[in-house]
Amino acid sequence: MAKESLPTFSIVVPVYNSQDSLEKLVNRLDSVFVKLNTTWQLILVNDCSKDKSWDVIQSIQSKHPQIIAINLLNNFGQPNAIMCGLNHANGKYIITMDDDLQHPPEEIPKLYHYLLKHNLSVVYGQYQSNKDRKRGLLRDIASLTVHKLISKITGSGYAVTSYRIMDQQVVQNLCKSSQYYVMIDVLIKDTVSPMYIGTCPVEHHERTIGKSNYSYKKLAMYALNMIFTFTTWPLRLATILGLIFSAISFAAALFYVVYYLIAGINVSGWTSLMLSVTFLSGVILFVLGIIGEYLGRIFLNVSNKPQYIIKEIKQKNQK
Repeated sequence: MAKESLPTFSIVVPVYNSQDSLEKLVNRLDSVFVKLNTTWQLILVNDCSKDKSWDVIQSIQSKHPQIIAINLLNNFGQPNAIMCGLNHANGKYIITMDDDLQHPPEEIPKLYHYLLKHNLSVVYGQYQSNKDRKRGLLRDIASLTVHKLISKITGSGYAVTSYRIMDQQVVQNLCKSSQYYVMIDVLIKDTVSPMYIGTCPVEHHERTIGKSNYSYKKLAMYALNMIFTFTTWPLRLATILGLIFSAISFAAALFYVVYYLIAGINVSGWTSLMLSVTFLSGVILFVLGIIGEYLGRIFLNVSNKPQYIIKEIKQKNQK
């Protein structure tokens, strides 16, 4: 694409089972950018939806030349679908948002102007209050827990959401990552200083079309993937448990030795056996924890599963 024809904005939307909301999303985006009087492109990445989302995407793309329609060969998950979209984004500013209209397109100018005003590289849309999160109490608690976990893993100190705007340089750096288990907010933390990252209050609308694609099970799996892929917490837990059990067994053994020497009472055989088993188990866990620390780091660097596989792409001037 020629430099002069590059759009100002690229909007990346991962799509999964959202056939009924896509047309409205595109129309509302079009209205937003007409008011901004600027060029834009929309990348819709179908993450192997089970409904007719791909058919709807193709129909919309045939009417809107600024849309790039991407169909993935398998369901790779939202973060991977977003990475696919980012790799095809040509805009000076790139926006990521959900496909269910809970992220109002009308809030995009607010994110954009906040980015420019504060000279930032990344701005997250931050929901103004709990009352704006229209997903039910249990769903909100689960989602809040995941976001807290993300904040803890990133060590950033700022809250993150999937409604964000980034400049082109940030996206170019993100696209250098090819790992399968990707966490965009961790990549942003690793490539952008916190001083260039901000949050902007935005509205969060109630989902009126379809159901959320993130069930409690998926949220739990997402949290586990974050823990086991981007942290060594479980391995450190094994090390700590090994130390604890070793310390307990050593203290108990010392107690019975002193008890025997002072009181002269024989210690039952099962006691010494249990102490031996507990102590050795603790030592094994401790050693495995140390080995696991190294294996975990090696695993994070050598995993070569594909981040995504594209089945087909439809865009302007493509037959």
